[in-house]
Amino acid sequence: MTQTGGEPVSPEIHADGCVTFRLWAPDAPAVSVRNTTGGYADWPGGNEVPLPRDGDGLWQATIGPLPPEYYTYVFEIGGVPSLDPGNTLYMRDGARYSSTLRVPGSHTVLYDVNPVPHGTLHQVWYASPTLGMDRRMYIYTPPGYERGTERYPVLYLLHGGGNDEDGWTSLGRAPQILDNLLAQGLALPMIVVMPNGNGLLPASPDYVPLPAGWQRPSPGTHILRFPDSLVPDVIPFVDEHYRTLTSREDRAIAGLSMGGAQTMYCAFRNLDHFAWVAVLSGGFPLLPGAAVDIPAPPQAERLRGPDITRVVDPGVFTQLIPNLGPEANSRLRLFELQIGTEDGLISTHEVVKRLLDERGVRYTLRELAGYAHEWRFWRIALANLAQRLFQPSAGAA
Repeated sequence: MTQTGGEPVSPEIHADGCVTFRLWAPDAPAVSVRNTTGGYADWPGGNEVPLPRDGDGLWQATIGPLPPEYYTYVFEIGGVPSLDPGNTLYMRDGARYSSTLRVPGSHTVLYDVNPVPHGTLHQVWYASPTLGMDRRMYIYTPPGYERGTERYPVLYLLHGGGNDEDGWTSLGRAPQILDNLLAQGLALPMIVVMPNGNGLLPASPDYVPLPAGWQRPSPGTHILRFPDSLVPDVIPFVDEHYRTLTSREDRAIAGLSMGGAQTMYCAFRNLDHFAWVAVLSGGFPLLPGAAVDIPAPPQAERLRGPDITRVVDPGVFTQLIPNLGPEANSRLRLFELQIGTEDGLISTHEVVKRLLDERGVRYTLRELAGYAHEWRFWRIALANLAQRLFQPSAGAA
């Protein structure tokens, strides 16, 4: 079974959710397929599956059934990872590339390109005097934006530590989620700004090559550089070049993992700019000087994600993030924490919840059982959040 161009059909997704992988490689010493999805998405029989070879040099194996979801994988050809040449769909996670596999079903409908009106994804360069460079960001405008005169509220959506300005698009499927929610009348039209939260780089490394000799800094080393630039550099550019509603009541900020820590840092230092705040799997141990080592929690064997044995020091946390008191409640239309119960950051999450409770800060709590530090959770979290943002009925947090 081959496609146009001679490559074998791969992956072939069967009606029962089983998946067949194929690779034509007569000279390969060995071939396997490796699941790179991470988190929840273990494959039946293991995450690296050998492909038997037939007499003509075709390697193939069938796995599953797999639950409906988006997965990623690579072939290992003689120990060397490779994209699937039979599959035109792939994704980039930082410097890592994988082929993409979609098993259709109820979990994937919201992330698909469906026959609905589509928004526009802009790739925009802006000047950042704070960071001393021009930088790139993605901006989603809702369907009909180009033909109208209406002004829109804005969500600033921040990525995690291993990603860049492309993360919420390629991995998070944010444009598809917004298109589909808007078509169903489940969310209000909004502009979504997805900047590059890596304050040392102008753009993603697939677009602007890294400088010679570049070495990725330790996680969290420069975590505050970008959020310190968001209010003075990014917001004025967006308000000048797009039809935005510019009051704090029409501005939201949310982020995952590293971006969750940046969200809380930026929002509570700038409550005159943001009335809607959401932290998704907040990576608070990345904040400078905040991490504290702890023993492995009793449920450590089932946790997936970073910082299983680290939490945050409340004193350092409150120094970095001011205004954590009941006076914030009247200023926030929404303040929510979202996390999967299997996330390695769950212990940090508990510390932050206790601190907010002690300080009298009200928040909405969404803990999703069985989910970990993974894009399947963050896609669901964004879909849930988008349905509540900018709603007139929303009250103070």
